[in-house]
Amino acid sequence: MAGVKKWYFWLCFFALVEFLLMGRYKTYFGIYFTPIVFALSSFAVGWLGLYASVHLGEQTYTDRKQVDWPVLVMALMPLAILSYHGYSIFRAHPIDYRESDVFAQVITPSQLLLQGKYPYADVALPGYTMHNTYLPMQWIPFIIPVAFGFDPRWVPIIVWCLALLTAVFLFGTTSIKRSSLLFLGLVMAFCIFGIWGFMDAFTDEYCRTLELLPAAYYLFLILFLLKGRWLGIGLSLGACLLSRFSVVFFLPFLAWYVWKRWGTNVLYKAAVTVIVMVMGLFVLPFLTRDPTIVSNIINNYKTGAENEWHTHSWQNPGDEPYQLAKGFGAAIFVKKMYEYDKIDGIHHLRQATLVFSILTAVFMIYLYHRNRKFQNRDWVLLGGFKLYFTVFYTLSLIPYSYLFLVPVSVTVLILIKGIMDLLNQRSVQYSLPAAES
Repeated sequence: MAGVKKWYFWLCFFALVEFLLMGRYKTYFGIYFTPIVFALSSFAVGWLGLYASVHLGEQTYTDRKQVDWPVLVMALMPLAILSYHGYSIFRAHPIDYRESDVFAQVITPSQLLLQGKYPYADVALPGYTMHNTYLPMQWIPFIIPVAFGFDPRWVPIIVWCLALLTAVFLFGTTSIKRSSLLFLGLVMAFCIFGIWGFMDAFTDEYCRTLELLPAAYYLFLILFLLKGRWLGIGLSLGACLLSRFSVVFFLPFLAWYVWKRWGTNVLYKAAVTVIVMVMGLFVLPFLTRDPTIVSNIINNYKTGAENEWHTHSWQNPGDEPYQLAKGFGAAIFVKKMYEYDKIDGIHHLRQATLVFSILTAVFMIYLYHRNRKFQNRDWVLLGGFKLYFTVFYTLSLIPYSYLFLVPVSVTVLILIKGIMDLLNQRSVQYSLPAAES
């Protein structure tokens, strides 16, 4: 038990570094060293998850028979405070299409669909129009606020909080002693610290973006993978693929994981669910009508990278490009290497993202296969996801700070899993468990 507490201490330490750099200390180490510290702390969280997959005892996963309301209430309190904090921020900053095209791309198709029109019409913005480059699960949830007339920025934070409440419910497989609830409350407060810091340090980006929504999709995907529910896996993975492409290169490991842990039947049903969802929500109703949607998305991403890799006219001469100098990602270093040929630099960074993301998936398959007889399969998934997202987002062409809410959300899930394991007094011995049947 003492060793596990030491492991959880280091987990909290590196998570704290991550949270601080996502908030008040976003460029504390300077624009060149901060991305290194952030990436190393993120890697450390992933490696600690993988360490737990080998050294912690096998999980004893069971279905809950009833809701442990004191536990959920203790978890809900910090999340409710975070939601109100987010609301107080975006209430003071109305949506303005002159500042960002994000919500224009989710509100416009929602309005068009409710009017019975084709939702992928060009989006009208002040002074120009643009192609809608958002996949369906980026904008379909916003049909609800558009239909009922409330601020659409409620959607991402509510769905994200629901994902964390689901995690507490699923991870708390045994009755937690009431004397331990304080520890859970403290960890939950710590978990929202990173998101709270981002809201305060990047207020403009928080008010103009919706990244907590795809982050919530990934949290649900991880939870359903841990439970082996084929329908949940299929729907959540479909939502991920129809919002961001981030998980695409990790699919080989996810397929391997489901196959080895839950069997061919679960893998087959989940895959069919994903295919049906993608076909029903995107390919048949939209892509068959306008096959250029995907190419427009890719071209806009490439054009956006080319623009963001140059110093903007409103910056001081000699400054590093605004988005590359926020303390995240390796793009700023690649840009320095290719100062006189940025297009070539963007091309090589894209190739590096592809290669290293696939290598991460291959490494995780090897790790799972190599240690299949004694690993904690909950933690190999959590550590693997964190490691993969660290690689993928560190090598992103445009390291927008809000994109890193995804890997940070995985850190939050890891912290919750860790404390629930400790409080449940299971998976906490360093002796190797019995061989997997």
